[in-house]
Amino acid sequence: MSGIMMMNMAHTSVAAAIYTALAGSLQFEAAGARYLSLSPGFALSTGAYTIEGWFYNNLNYTSQRGLVAPQHPSGASGALSLFTNDAQSFTLDAYGGLGVRTYNFPASTLQVNQWHYIILNRNASTQVETMWVGTFVNTSTLVTCNRATSCAGGSSISGGTQVNTLNYSGVTNNIGKFYGGYWNGFITNLRATVGTAVYNSTDSTVTAPTQPLTSLANTKYLMLGAAVATDTSGVQTVTNNNTVTQSATKPF
Repeated sequence: MSGIMMMNMAHTSVAAAIYTALAGSLQFEAAGARYLSLSPGFALSTGAYTIEGWFYNNLNYTSQRGLVAPQHPSGASGALSLFTNDAQSFTLDAYGGLGVRTYNFPASTLQVNQWHYIILNRNASTQVETMWVGTFVNTSTLVTCNRATSCAGGSSISGGTQVNTLNYSGVTNNIGKFYGGYWNGFITNLRATVGTAVYNSTDSTVTAPTQPLTSLANTKYLMLGAAVATDTSGVQTVTNNNTVTQSATKPF
């Protein structure tokens, strides 16, 4: 296991996790069209990446909910949009109709009023990609994130993994919004790492972090929930649109 993974994953033999508390989270609202925009944003291109974080939806999953995406309607061609379809599936869309990938989980994996750790990961060189989701239980239990049970759109599909060769050449620069809708609830410990993969897409499970994430060499955005317009990685200038607020609500 790499040093990066060891820093951000608790050892599975530990019976109880020791949590370093997060500062809080950021609260988004669909009805108020509240979201963040980043400058310069990040383009995933054809390389490795990991987008991960804690998400809490306090509305429903009957509508699509945006996690990250380009600006709409003037988004850059090929930019990644990542959003929920319902309570058990996600879509990755290359903006402009350039390609769609989907990841499916057991029914009702995503629950209202629960913290979930969501990870999208594409390996270097092989471009094998997958997603994992874990549901937070309590502060004395490690959170196991389970890999998708099936997926579609790419090649060499094996259960919840596939080879995704799409070139996400456009800039992704919105948090909590995509062209079809908004996130409604809380987000924290959100990190986008571009150029390296934090995890290995062939692993069936990974463990959610038990402490605030750190900025890695290729981190392009890091939200720790302490302040709305702060990027802890120091890469992005963050604009608060329609008043995203800081909240004391947090997974640990």
